[in-house]
Amino acid sequence: MMLDDLQKVLDLPESHDASAVEDAVVNRNILSKSTGTARNLALSRLSTLYGLKKPLPVQAVMLKLWPHNAAGNPLLALLCTLAREPLLRDTASIIFKAPIGTAVRWPELAVSLAAQHPDRYSQKMLKSLAQNCTSSWTQSGHLNGRVAKRRAQAEPTPQAAAYAALLGSLAGFGGPALLASPWMRVLDRPEADLLSLLRRAEAVGLVQLRAGGGVIQINIRRTLSQVLGVPALANS
Repeated sequence: MMLDDLQKVLDLPESHDASAVEDAVVNRNILSKSTGTARNLALSRLSTLYGLKKPLPVQAVMLKLWPHNAAGNPLLALLCTLAREPLLRDTASIIFKAPIGTAVRWPELAVSLAAQHPDRYSQKMLKSLAQNCTSSWTQSGHLNGRVAKRRAQAEPTPQAAAYAALLGSLAGFGGPALLASPWMRVLDRPEADLLSLLRRAEAVGLVQLRAGGGVIQINIRRTLSQVLGVPALANS
């Protein structure tokens, strides 16, 4: 997920200028990479995940939500990464089925990846992928511990809830099904708490929510498109 590197880039006053970001990462080495190759690789990976050079609509939304509530940024980054990185999505079921406080070890993720991608990766690569995924789930707050990882509960914000609802909507979920979608599951909260988060998101103009009498309507695409200035989102 490269959360620390992303934060350093987005802390730049000129973070919305692709050429300035490239200069900061490659020439000024703000990410403290040891070689030029590592600097270029980091910039490429950040651009792929988060659209630093030419963001897709879902990436543009994440970047525009980023300054509003720092506490929710780890979940924003995770949700954006999940939308862009299939291998990380492939490990989600291991994380979500683990009760809070139980151990989650990278070999479990490696076994799951191997089962989903038979004969594709070597054991060495599976270990590396699993450890990277474990690191991402730790950065997002779903795991804690430096070496021995245990399941923790992530801390969502209204901005993260709105973004999760957007991704769920784009994936074809709506109404009550949206609340039960894999994207909202990332927020680590029961349905009542999700509705509360979305009501708070509505209070700051990010969502239009109607919930009552057995009816749940969540209008998210057009609202975020207008509020954040991402016109392409309304037609996604």
